[in-house]
Amino acid sequence: MSERIAIDAGHGFTKALADDAQMIFPSLICPAPATVDLGEFVQSHTVAIDGVPYLVGEAARKHATPLWSRDKAADPDTLRLVLVAAAQLGAMGPVALATGLPLSWFGSQRRRFREALRGYGASVQLPGQAAQRLWIESVMVLPQGVAAAGPVLSSVDYAPGAYLIVDIGYRTTDYILVTKAPHDTLDYAPDAAGSLPVGMSAVTKTVVDAINRQYPVEYTPAEIESQTTVTVRGQHIDVTQRRRETQTSVGKQIAQQLALALGPNLDKLLGIVAVDGGSSLLTQVLPGLIVPHDPQWANVQGYAAVQSGS
Repeated sequence: MSERIAIDAGHGFTKALADDAQMIFPSLICPAPATVDLGEFVQSHTVAIDGVPYLVGEAARKHATPLWSRDKAADPDTLRLVLVAAAQLGAMGPVALATGLPLSWFGSQRRRFREALRGYGASVQLPGQAAQRLWIESVMVLPQGVAAAGPVLSSVDYAPGAYLIVDIGYRTTDYILVTKAPHDTLDYAPDAAGSLPVGMSAVTKTVVDAINRQYPVEYTPAEIESQTTVTVRGQHIDVTQRRRETQTSVGKQIAQQLALALGPNLDKLLGIVAVDGGSSLLTQVLPGLIVPHDPQWANVQGYAAVQSGS
């Protein structure tokens, strides 16, 4: 019997859920670089996929670049991250996968993404563990944001009415107007839905570009995206203020684009609900914004809910 796993392989983070476990790591992966053998003085952090060593997640920060492919079906790194995520949840043998795509790519890519994933498998050996063979037996591809709305709005904390679900990821911001009926069914409005080509990566890129212009260094976005300071020639440089200002600027940009896209509908809402890892971008620019508990997990929880039929 296939093990059911929901995975959100985003451009920023990969999140995965199984019935009794969950995990998250940065969506960073690259072939392991050549190293000097230091014996017991160094611990291996490589993940072997069919015997080929890779750095994955935090271990790849200094070597990998964030995922940037618009075509996930043709991106081998995305497929590898899905397998590693499943392996980290302990999967072995056949896997029933639920995953998703941004709204702007969903219609054109869901079939190819499903076909690329179905049957994909490998032997995955995590650090310090024995190799485990797994493969994806069945695939369900769902639209981001839309999937997230179900688990979020089903809560009794949300009264019946119209809500805008805004899913702010690493590369894109998806939005959709959803109306919750008194009997808790949800009505999705495809004519009030779409994707904006901006997300958390805009913050990181602006900050790293400013640092590299001001100082004689060349940091990459992956190196600084979660750091409060950077080191330049023996000195710690605080970047929190610069990042905070950039977050406000990008948040205003997203809010303005939402206003242009939705027009009068934006004033007829019971609430705006922000989910995913970039939800904090709108907290300072949209008064009354609703941010659910653990917003970064909303999409993958939605995939899991659809997969289980709940």
